[in-house]
Amino acid sequence: MTSSYPATLPLLLGIVVAGVAAFALLGYGFPAIGRGAVARGGAALAGALAAVAYIWGLVSLFLDESGTAQACQDANPSLYGQVSGYSVSYLPPALDCRMSSGGSYSAAVPGFLTPVMTGCAVIAVTLALIAVAEHRRTATPEHPEHPEKRTT
Repeated sequence: MTSSYPATLPLLLGIVVAGVAAFALLGYGFPAIGRGAVARGGAALAGALAAVAYIWGLVSLFLDESGTAQACQDANPSLYGQVSGYSVSYLPPALDCRMSSGGSYSAAVPGFLTPVMTGCAVIAVTLALIAVAEHRRTATPEHPEHPEKRTT
C-alpha cells in the first residue's frame, strides 16, 4: 500500500493559525454586536465558527496521523481489504482511503465539518458585504461631489 500521511508541521501550524483567528474574531464579534454593529459582529462570529470547524478537522487528522491505516479500517471494515493508498487534504481537512477499484471513502474527519465550514464562510462573507454596504450608506462624505458656493 502506498501512503501519504498527513504532515505534523502543517497540521500544527494550521491549528495554531486558525485558533488565533477564532479567538480574534470572537473578541471582535461580541463587542461589535454590543455596540449595535450586528452585521459586522455576525460576520466575525460566523468566521470564528468556520475557524473552529476547521480546527476540529485538523485535530481529527492530527490524532489519526500515525494510524492512517487504522482510521481507514475503523471507517469501513468491509472495504478496508481493498484499500491501496491514502490521500490527505488540508483544505478542507480530509483523509480519503483509496481503493484498488478506483473509488475512495472518507475516514478520520467527520463528514459534517466541510458543509459547516462552507456554510459559515458564506454567511461570514455575506454579512461582511452587508456591513460594508451599510457603512457606505451611513457614512458622510468628507468631500462632497458638488460643494455649495459660499457667499460672504
